[in-house]
Amino acid sequence: MSSLHGRLQAWIAQSFGKLTEAQELTLPHILAGQSALLSSPTGSGKTLAGFLGVLDHLVRSHEAGRLSDGIHAVYVSPLRALTYDIQKNLMAPLEGMGLTEVIRVGLRTGDTSAAERAKLKRKPPHILLTTPESLAILLPQASWAPWLEQVRFVIVDELHALAENKRGAHLTLSLERMENRRVGQDGRLVRIGLSATAAPLPLLAELLVGKGHSCEIVEARLEKNRRVEVMSPLRRDPYPPAGYTAQRVMQDIAQIVERNRSVIIFCNTRSATESITHRLKNALPKLSEKIEAHHASLDRDVRLEVEDRLKQGELRAVVCSTSLEMGIDIGSVDCVVMISTPKGISRALQRIGRSGHSIHASSHGILVATNVNDLMECVVCAEMTRAVKLDPVRVLEKPLDVLAQHLVGMAMEGGYTREKVCTTVGAAYPFRDLTEEELDRVLNYLEGGGRSLEGQYRENFGKIRWIGDQLAIPSRRVEREYLANIGTIHTEGMVTVLLGKRRLGSVEESFMKGLKVGDIFVLAGRTVRLVETGVAEARVEDAVGRLPTVPAWNANKMPLSSGLAREVASLRTDLAERLGRDADEEIWDWLVERYEISSSNAQAIVKHCHNQLRVSRIPTQDSLLIERFVDDREGREADLVQFFFHTLIGRSANDALSRIIAQRVKEAVGGNAMVTIDDYGFLLALKSFQDLGLEDWKLLFSPQDAEACMQTALQQSELVKWNFRGVAQTGLMISRNRPGQERKIKQLRWSTEILFRVLSEHEPDHPMLTQAYREATHTFLDLPRAMAYLERAALLDWHLVDVPVVSPFSFGIYASKIREGMMLEDPEEAIERLWREYEKKVGLG
Repeated sequence: MSSLHGRLQAWIAQSFGKLTEAQELTLPHILAGQSALLSSPTGSGKTLAGFLGVLDHLVRSHEAGRLSDGIHAVYVSPLRALTYDIQKNLMAPLEGMGLTEVIRVGLRTGDTSAAERAKLKRKPPHILLTTPESLAILLPQASWAPWLEQVRFVIVDELHALAENKRGAHLTLSLERMENRRVGQDGRLVRIGLSATAAPLPLLAELLVGKGHSCEIVEARLEKNRRVEVMSPLRRDPYPPAGYTAQRVMQDIAQIVERNRSVIIFCNTRSATESITHRLKNALPKLSEKIEAHHASLDRDVRLEVEDRLKQGELRAVVCSTSLEMGIDIGSVDCVVMISTPKGISRALQRIGRSGHSIHASSHGILVATNVNDLMECVVCAEMTRAVKLDPVRVLEKPLDVLAQHLVGMAMEGGYTREKVCTTVGAAYPFRDLTEEELDRVLNYLEGGGRSLEGQYRENFGKIRWIGDQLAIPSRRVEREYLANIGTIHTEGMVTVLLGKRRLGSVEESFMKGLKVGDIFVLAGRTVRLVETGVAEARVEDAVGRLPTVPAWNANKMPLSSGLAREVASLRTDLAERLGRDADEEIWDWLVERYEISSSNAQAIVKHCHNQLRVSRIPTQDSLLIERFVDDREGREADLVQFFFHTLIGRSANDALSRIIAQRVKEAVGGNAMVTIDDYGFLLALKSFQDLGLEDWKLLFSPQDAEACMQTALQQSELVKWNFRGVAQTGLMISRNRPGQERKIKQLRWSTEILFRVLSEHEPDHPMLTQAYREATHTFLDLPRAMAYLERAALLDWHLVDVPVVSPFSFGIYASKIREGMMLEDPEEAIERLWREYEKKVGLG
């Protein structure tokens, strides 16, 4: 601390007494002008650690008379809400040092008004707070160029949250372009990355500074007391009656809310968020006004009001999806409840860290298991969270649509030769392996739309041209459209919901189309009745106390991480071995001691395994269990053979693997297969003429030509077309916004549909189509993990078991089939029915 300016030292001493470990370890590197990555848990003083060196530089520049107009530091956050928080928090040290009139802090996001933007341009802040998209908007504008040339520091907050997606790749290109702007300045930008606990840190450091540049890695462990519990309504009975589980879960959560001053309840989907909010309000009528929902589809004003009320201590519970995971200041939260696991350890740590959100407070997280398979996942997740066994970050590699967008930005900025383009793009970590051929294909597309379009439509699709050896823009229209369409978040068909004059939020167009006037649904935790619908707008009225239809949000279920899937497979393997060797009492004791769960939950798990063994085997990490089931009940679907594959590799990988196997079944014996997936396996429903034996299945699980098989399978699916919509928007092939107006979703869909057909037929190697296939197989599906499974399939111990009834370990997959098949039966009731049928078949009933 002694190396800081005296005024800053005095403020820290008065406000906190001393620096935190994260601040002490990071500060020397920033003061020495070195880039640094700080990884530390929530509540460790991470954000201030990033800013201390910046504030020191600004104070010293002011006192030396060198504090020029212009931006000296840029803070980038993936969350707009976080930038508002930081603006408020930076006022404290500036007021403490009496420098609020000297050092200016400015905010530039998508919400910044035109008047405020003009003011920022006239008198730029010394510290600019922004988002990746808003930074990209400023970079090519000539009026911002003099101010951006002076930037010395860039702080990237929540780096781990950007690492695996297009926004992160987008930002890395912006940082390299900023580096080029620093004309006549010494050294490189001082890049400061702030990350929650994540791994591997050297990879995140390279993402921050680019390949081949030095970055100091600071890891502040901050041994906060972290309590992680598993709670389940299951007692010794692993299959309670339908309705019992949901009822018990709500009772248990209601008791947690009553016992604590403030609780955050995380769900894995937005529809679950609305459902739990509604049921919790009904369970606690006296506290219903102090229970709210929070997710990304709610209107910004509604979200901000919930955040403020939570921070002020006015709310007892907030139910959210992923929207409160990252570091906006939400005040003091006593406890975090997670309905099922968040499918990965990094995410679990992030969520739990939202409680006791300060340096000295302890964190308390409760994982709620709603069924016995969920219970096994929860106990493993809790153990891995206590031990901080992290999932490795997977950086998104060279997204070509993001590259296309930045190339147009470079053309608008000016001064880019082909050589400079190559150097700039290659310096960004996600694009380090971009080939010259790939770059040329994207440049060719931007010049006229690609081979199939440039003949007739060059004027429509041309976004760049070459003037001599310099990249340039063909018209002002392209400039205006570019600035209106920057970003990677593509437009979905959403309908704004209005209650009186108040915007509640948005629901999918497809959901709204299925409603009729008078229907009741839940949004923002409120039950509302549909009054009328208009163009992209719906009016509702209050319907308190009425039974709702919950929105079917299109947010995908989060897939299980590879690390967590491996550990669950390991638990099943351990249980299989112990059940063949030890007494039940010993296994109960081992589960209680090893995983810190209740004795009754341990007994439910063991009973579940015994029930599985009565009709089948326990799937393990070294085996592939295939269960063949023919339903002989009256009224069943005739001529159907169902195969359950217990692969244990996670939802996205199972999705990829099942598509390959279903395609091969079609090629081998003809006919289509109905596919259902979950995290632990997949189900193929076949006709009797497609029935296969063990050796046949082994042949179908060959790694040979699997990728080509996947390509064939995807040609007949909507998945690539759906991904192409987003790619075409990000890659500027389709304008989601025209300057001054938003395009209707129908126009966007129609345009992308035509383009998709043309490119698929006439230019299948078009870079935007290539990117759509890549996203389908590597982002939505996990083809690499599916391929790795096929590579080791021949080494597995294979078992094909004819089961007289759906086995207990297949209940979850079968319930997914019911849910996804839109059948009338409730999944919970289906599991109760499956259990009754099981009892009858094995003679327990």
